Amino acid sequence: MQNISQTARSSHDPIGRSPSEIGLAVTLSILFCITSILDNLLVIYVVHKDSRLKSLTYVFIFNLALTDISMASLHMPFWIITLRTGTWIFSEKWCGLSAALMMTLGAASILTMGLIAFNRYIRVAKPALYNYLFPSKRMAIFYCVIVWIASILAATPPLYGWGKMIYYPSYAVCGFDWKIENISYTIVTVGGVINGTTVSIFYCYYKIYKTLKESTQNLNSHSVQDGAAPSARPETDVRLLKTCFTVVCVFLMSWGTVSVAMSLETAGFVIPREISVSVIFIMNTSCLVNPIIYGIMNPQFKEAFKRALKLGSLNNNH
Repeated sequence: MQNISQTARSSHDPIGRSPSEIGLAVTLSILFCITSILDNLLVIYVVHKDSRLKSLTYVFIFNLALTDISMASLHMPFWIITLRTGTWIFSEKWCGLSAALMMTLGAASILTMGLIAFNRYIRVAKPALYNYLFPSKRMAIFYCVIVWIASILAATPPLYGWGKMIYYPSYAVCGFDWKIENISYTIVTVGGVINGTTVSIFYCYYKIYKTLKESTQNLNSHSVQDGAAPSARPETDVRLLKTCFTVVCVFLMSWGTVSVAMSLETAGFVIPREISVSVIFIMNTSCLVNPIIYGIMNPQFKEAFKRALKLGSLNNNH
């Protein structure tokens, strides 16, 4: 009886999933796609319309939302279709282009998060350098252009012969072939882009934490010397620390999982299909959460969002 059931399952799906498994995966992926588009459209709309959100930091947040909405609208639909069919139904050429698109948008998202962390680090820990490194909105846009160029250069070499793109049935996406013979390209993408940016983000937020902690300790020390009660850490500092902690945790969860999976694939380990599918879902969680962390959690953005809901449009005169 068990063999008959297994045969029925595999005869309806190329990789042996039951209808309930397919339905759950497709439903969740559609929710991921729609929510990511709406979240990031909200961020783009509010940043574009509200004159209060014209600082350099919001240029980077705008760029991050652009990468995430591109991932949701340009790549996720093919992921959803492949989850439904259980196989790649498009051409082999489009498989390579789809993989390059996913890697480009993923790299742009990661590098933009690194750029935001670096911007905050310079602003808090090295304020004397801030106006030199971030003198204008034009320079911020230039940095974003560099991010996109670097992402394209990092993601497209397999299209020109350095490595190759293949379809992964267990992941339901086309991606780079992470076999050991392609170790050189793996080192560049995983070691350089993902892990390198991860280390940079951790370093920046750690230095921000250290700077704020030392600043508070110095204030308290002066207060004690003057006979006053120690001062509490300013609310803005506490909020910034909470945001930094959230950023690190979400980044580690979403992109760290992908990095580990890629490394195991390169080492020759076979990852179970259920875990492989989960890895892509976890990676795409970044598109859902980024607007919340970088936009909606920000009090200034939250006020702009409330004005948009209350008035139906943002009134820059109020």
